[in-house]
Formats: sequence, C-alpha cells, structure tokens
Amino acid sequence: MNVSRYDMWHDTIRLGLVRIFYPCLMIFGTIGNILCLKILLRKRFRRQSTCQYLCILAVIDILFIYTRSVRYLYRYMFQMDLRNTSLWMCRSFIFFSSTLSHLASWILVIVSFDRYFIMKNRFSYRNAGQRVMITTCFLILIISCINAHYFAILGITMKLRTSNHQKSRNLSNDTQNFINRFVCMARTESKHFFRFYQPIIDLLLVAIIPFFLLIFANIGIIRTTVRTNILRKTSRRQKRNNRLTIMLLSVILSFILLTCPSVIYICVNRLQSSLRFSDTKLVVLDLFEALWYTKHTLNFLLYTLSGQDFRREFRKLILCSKRNASKTLRHRRHRQQKGGESIFSANSYVSTHRTSSITIQLHQTQTKTTVLWTN
Repeated sequence: MNVSRYDMWHDTIRLGLVRIFYPCLMIFGTIGNILCLKILLRKRFRRQSTCQYLCILAVIDILFIYTRSVRYLYRYMFQMDLRNTSLWMCRSFIFFSSTLSHLASWILVIVSFDRYFIMKNRFSYRNAGQRVMITTCFLILIISCINAHYFAILGITMKLRTSNHQKSRNLSNDTQNFINRFVCMARTESKHFFRFYQPIIDLLLVAIIPFFLLIFANIGIIRTTVRTNILRKTSRRQKRNNRLTIMLLSVILSFILLTCPSVIYICVNRLQSSLRFSDTKLVVLDLFEALWYTKHTLNFLLYTLSGQDFRREFRKLILCSKRNASKTLRHRRHRQQKGGESIFSANSYVSTHRTSSITIQLHQTQTKTTVLWTN
C-alpha cells in the first residue's frame, strides 16, 4: 500500500507539471515577453543597445519556452516522444533546443559587456543598432556551428523483437518478428562522446563560463556606477542609466539563481554511469528543468519591479490602448449615426417626393374638374 502511494506521489507531481505548469508557462511566458518587446521597442528605449539586446532575449525566451514545453505536452497527449517521430525531427529539435539554451546565456554575457564598455565610454551611443545586429549574427553563427554536430551523430534505427505464440493440436509454434523503429539516440560510434563529453560542453557553455563572465562584467558595472555617482553630480541622464543598469542586474541575478543550479544538476546527472534513474531522481530532474524554464518567463516581472521607466512606459501603453479602443468605439458609433442619418434622409426624400407627386396629381384632377364644370 505504501509503495502504491509513493508511486502515485511521483505521478501526481509529473502530471501536474505537464497538465498545469507547462501550459501556464507557455501562456504567461508568451504574454510577458510580447509585452517586453512592445515596451522596449518604444521611443524611450529602442535607441539604447541594452534594450535592443533585451528585445532579442525576449524572442529567444519565447522560442525556448515553446521548444522545451511542446515535447512534454506531445508526450502526454500521444504517449510518444516527439524526437522519435522522424530523423529530421530528432536532429532539428535537439539542435534548436541546444542552440537556444546557449544563446539565452550568451546574450546576457554580451549585453553585460556592452553595458560595461558604454559606461567606460569605449562604445558610443551612435550606431547602436548596427553594432547589436552584427554581434547577434556573429553569435548565432558561432553557436550554430558548435551545435551542428547533432546532424551527424543522432538517429538510429533499432530492430525490436515481437513474438507471436500459435498453438495447434500437438505443437506450439513461436514465430518471431522484427520491427524497425526509429530512436533519437546517438549512433554507435558517437555514444561515448554524446554520453560523457556533450554534458560537459553544455555545462560549460550554458552555465559555468557565462556565470564567471557575468560576475566579472557586473562587478565592473557596479564599481563604475558607484564611482561616477560619487565623482559627478548625478544628472537626469545618469539617473536613467542607473535605472537601466538595475533592470539588467535583476535579469542576470535571476540567471545566476535559477539557470545555473538547474543546468549544473541536470548535466551532472547526465554524466552518471547508470542509464536508469529512480522515480525520485526523475521527479527532481523534472523540477529542476521546470525551474530552469521558469527563468525565461520572469523577465517582464523583473523589469516591472526593478525599472521605474519600464513601469511608466507600461502605464502609457495601457492608457494608449484604452484610448485607441475608445477612439474605435467612437468611430463606429459615428459611422452608425451617419448611416442612420443617411437612411433617415433617404426616407424623408422618398416621402417628400411621394407627397409632391400626390399634390401634383390632385392639382391636375382639380383643374380637369373645373374645366368640365365650365363646359
């Protein structure tokens, strides 16, 4: 009885993640990141390179959430792993999933160093869009080349044995059939690399190296901010830059607290020699993955809590949308009133035309009668 309750506890948590958590994650993550895009692309923010990088991060977060969550939802609905459907799906899914996880970490590294060099007056505010575009394209190219090996090492076809037992009067025949099934696993010659070296590469590129680079860059950002606030009288522009720096630091802090522990735990467990895990360990792995994915939905909340200018622009966006909605309602009412007036004028024209024609006919009949009487 205790064993069944123990198993039900694991199943309840995993089903709760699939039925409730991942759909909510997709909904709130999509809405939050789209709002981040709409606000950061407004006139107040879009000229700054930091906000342009944060817009790219919002797009990456949306793609990351959908890529990671769809696999669990597909497995729950169809009782099958999405990666095992075809060779193209296997390689493409793992390539894009790994590329997006690397991009999400390294965009934060680039935006931190960009902010540091701007505060040190190494980068100018002019041509920020060109600099962001070149840096982002170069980063995507490098990470895509690092993950391109997935198209060569993944995808095997396994023969699965099925037995059919047939009985006759005196003999029993066992016939064995083999079914070819595609499995999204590393090929035989690449199993050792995929099992032991790939988790180390992911650990270094997603968590360890970005962690130390972010610590180094943000210590420099904090020191430079404190020094400029002490040496100079804080102007309006300096206060605005400080608020933008606090927004960036909040995102990086969430990366350090949520992404790094989750990725380290997942990659270390992938390095273990045992192929099968206990139910408890599988639940813990699922919870750490959920924690990792949660970070990609929190940026809107973090910007709202830490950025005064972001809150102000968010209020303006809401007021602007309300204004536009009221304008459209007014325009519709005005058009309906115009339509009603035109119908009324048309009806009045028809009625006046009828009355005039009736009066003309009456006048003609009166003239005829008078002529007859005179005759």
